[in-house]
Amino acid sequence: MVFGGGLLAGTAGAAFGPVRAAEALPTVGGLATVAFVEGVVIWSQLDARERLERQNDLFRRAQKLANIGAWEYEVSSGEVFWTRQVREIHGLPQGYEPTAEEAVAFYHPEDQPVIQGMIERAIEEEVPFDRELRLGGEALPVGHEQREGRWVRARGTPQIEAGEVTSVRGTFQDITERKAREHVLENEREALRSMYRITADREAGFEEKARRLIDLGREHLGLPYGFLTRIMDETQEIVFASGTHPLLQSGESCPLSRSYCRNTIQEDRSLVVQDAVAEGWAGDPAHQTFELGAYVGAQIIVEGELYGTFCFAAEEPREQAFAGRERVFVELMAQWASYELGQRRAKAQLKRQNARLDSFAGLVAHDLRNPLNVATGRLRLAREERAPEEARSHLAAVDRSLSRMDEIIEDVLTLTWGGQDIGPEELSTHGLAAMAEASWDQVGTDQVGTDQDGADKGSAEAATLQFGGACRLRCSAERVRRLLENLFRNAIEHGGDTVTVRVGALSDGFYVEDDGAGFSGDDPEAVFEAGYSSSDEGTGLGLSIVESIAKAHGWSLSATQSEAGGARFEVTGVDVEAVGSAHS
Repeated sequence: MVFGGGLLAGTAGAAFGPVRAAEALPTVGGLATVAFVEGVVIWSQLDARERLERQNDLFRRAQKLANIGAWEYEVSSGEVFWTRQVREIHGLPQGYEPTAEEAVAFYHPEDQPVIQGMIERAIEEEVPFDRELRLGGEALPVGHEQREGRWVRARGTPQIEAGEVTSVRGTFQDITERKAREHVLENEREALRSMYRITADREAGFEEKARRLIDLGREHLGLPYGFLTRIMDETQEIVFASGTHPLLQSGESCPLSRSYCRNTIQEDRSLVVQDAVAEGWAGDPAHQTFELGAYVGAQIIVEGELYGTFCFAAEEPREQAFAGRERVFVELMAQWASYELGQRRAKAQLKRQNARLDSFAGLVAHDLRNPLNVATGRLRLAREERAPEEARSHLAAVDRSLSRMDEIIEDVLTLTWGGQDIGPEELSTHGLAAMAEASWDQVGTDQVGTDQDGADKGSAEAATLQFGGACRLRCSAERVRRLLENLFRNAIEHGGDTVTVRVGALSDGFYVEDDGAGFSGDDPEAVFEAGYSSSDEGTGLGLSIVESIAKAHGWSLSATQSEAGGARFEVTGVDVEAVGSAHS
């Protein structure tokens, strides 16, 4: 304390001259207070400067991290002020101060009038702006590189004092990387749209689609070679290809052990090679054979079995690694090929089955019909020769057997050919009532069946046909008439000669119902099974024929009980046009 008191006293003496002892203590106390206050002020100023410098440093760091700077344009003087980050975005030295004209000239020539107009509107109309623009002007100082192809976001707000705009302040942000990402994503979307257009083309065949996809993939991935392979018996064969590589041409083949595809087929997803040599492929037989520096390929799986691969490649390494979306792009192409090849295989198998069915139908139509016709003719001759009474019962039995054989042949032929797909050229619009009447007349000319004594079991002549609303159908009239004939025969056969059959329109189809005995089992849908019949005289194919004709049109068929307790069949999924006439 003495050291302290003497120091303060000496300081007071130096400042104010000699001080009496009685006055020394108050004087020293006053100086101490002054010194303390001054110290507090000095330390506060130092602390404020440190905080300001720290804030400025944080602001500079934030600017650099966001790649954003600030600027101001003073209206009265025409001066432009840039922060450090604005200069760095332009690639300029920190001491560079642009004029207003130079600041505008840094933009792309097409964008210069845009930024100029926005600043003028901000000054004259007090309108702020926010716009993405391109750099690429000619205003850089000598010796500095022009930054073409860069994108910036320029924002500005007018500053108003006393009702007038005194300056325009704003921010300036480099968004080149974001624009590049947007460009990549847009290219990706366009490539996917192109892929969809190619695969959805109904006029193009598989080969044309595959070749167009290969060219699309080459362009999108930036790789000169694209090819689709078939792998069988440890051999890789090029099925389709595009590009000039001599070994990657359609028809070329090599042992699977010398191909990149041997690794592709072992992967759960696509195989990618950005730089073959750097990734250890230099001594691999595949690299020695094809000398490819970059490669991406995915498996083609058809019905659970390996078919081949869908691939793209280049002789030079790829500068950038394959992105995940690029791998997915190739995998989508391979999945499309898997689906298309599976469909082709299924269609080929169906075509072979249809050919066998046609052959079988031809056998039934010709090889069985000929002896049947001979037997029928001989039977007629036997009757004309007045056979003895005891032989007539045998002749009646033969007649019934021949009639039944004819029915079976007719039903088998209808089931075989009636269920085949219907082409657009076979479709036209027809009235349901008109087709029903034609079918009813046809049934009326036939014997529905006879019992063991040869008596009629029922016919359309005794039954009644009613209509419950009319409509017009887009269909094959010949096959629909056949469908209705079978439903009418079914109703008369099971409902007797007094049955009432009703045909009517639904919102998306039509129905046929009767007031007969209905279904004998618990499951009405069982009646559509081939061979099902509740009658000893029935072939069991009539309702199977109905179902096959409905399916050939792409319609749905269901069975249920009618309100009268009989059978009701509904055909839905039909292209229906409602009409007012009851017999259209």
